[in-house]
Amino acid sequence: MSRKILVFELCSELEAELTRKQLSTDVMKRYRKVFKEFSVFCGENPYSQSLGTEFLIQKFKADGGISITDEHSKKEAYYFRCIRLLAEYYNFGIVHIRKDFAGEILWPDGFRACTETYFSNLVDEGLSYGYISRSRNIIKDLILYLDTQKIYEPGAITAEHNDAFIKSYYYLSPKGIESKLCVLRRYYRFLYLNQYIQIQLAEKLPHACIRGRMKIPTFWDCETVEKIKRSADRVSPSGKRAYAMILLASELGLRIGDIRNLKLADIDWVQKKISIIQSKTKKPLVLPLTEEAGWAIIDYIKNGRPVTDSPNIFVKHRPPYDAFPINSTMNHILSVVLNRAGIPSDNKNYGWHTFRRSLATKLLQSNVEMSTISEILGHSDPDIAGRYYIKIDAQNLKKCMLDLEVMDYVRK
Repeated sequence: MSRKILVFELCSELEAELTRKQLSTDVMKRYRKVFKEFSVFCGENPYSQSLGTEFLIQKFKADGGISITDEHSKKEAYYFRCIRLLAEYYNFGIVHIRKDFAGEILWPDGFRACTETYFSNLVDEGLSYGYISRSRNIIKDLILYLDTQKIYEPGAITAEHNDAFIKSYYYLSPKGIESKLCVLRRYYRFLYLNQYIQIQLAEKLPHACIRGRMKIPTFWDCETVEKIKRSADRVSPSGKRAYAMILLASELGLRIGDIRNLKLADIDWVQKKISIIQSKTKKPLVLPLTEEAGWAIIDYIKNGRPVTDSPNIFVKHRPPYDAFPINSTMNHILSVVLNRAGIPSDNKNYGWHTFRRSLATKLLQSNVEMSTISEILGHSDPDIAGRYYIKIDAQNLKKCMLDLEVMDYVRK
């Protein structure tokens, strides 16, 4: 925010960083084209985000306006992405290319001390990696916006800046907006309590209208789950890995984060049980290892898993054969099996967690007590099963229906 650097110098720095990350020749060719045009547009001016905005406006005005559906949209995406990369690299010193790489953010001078202390506190409080990662991205976007308004320290933020920034979330659902507002409230309260700001900005944030879960959660019936299991490729190494993971998700109800982090030492083969500390709740969970899942894991370890020193059971099948990133969703593994099973997404929320919902539904329909289901699934709150999974148990919902008394005059 405070450093002065000419546009062409910043473009050269970012180009060198992108080259170091070994982006493809085609991608680098496209980025270099944007860098060259932007440098010519700016001349000898020092970089600022407003210059990037002006460049995009002039560029697409000359091309007849911004298009999002025709053949020019891919080209425009490169321009927007390139200008966004310049802004992030200038402000935070990072290059965010892949979803599984967040980069090490170096917060701008005016926000550095307070923001680094804030995230250190989140870690000390034991908050999840997912929450901290989402918070970093939201606060990063906030600081990028403030930079366009020439706000370089938290003490200069006003309620009007907040309102204008939140308007950028207009396309999100109420739940999505509220999740971002919650992050901002927590951040602003920390800033106020530690005297980085003098205005209680947290109390001036709006509240999204949330009326609970509006959609019934997706799940698969027993026949569909069995079909998915049968569709898994049990010959190739990647197929053996996918099959073992699917069994752990469908038979034990493990979250994908716990499957991804499962260690060789977590399995007691003598007593046939799995003992883990759940990544979401940080609470211990002990589950019996089913025979089918156990043999699938053994088959993968012996006949599919690459030779590696990683303590994790499931590893990447490309060098250096290490564990998956902590924020990898592993959806690419599941999608292959779902395609083989002929299960289209159809915009439904199908994923690894669907196995967990399906197991809970199966247990509910088998008249298993709610407390037992919560214990099996490792819920931090025993009432979660009753509040959440009962919504997808149509059989038990029918039992809740009340017979209406039909008066004689209605029959007449």
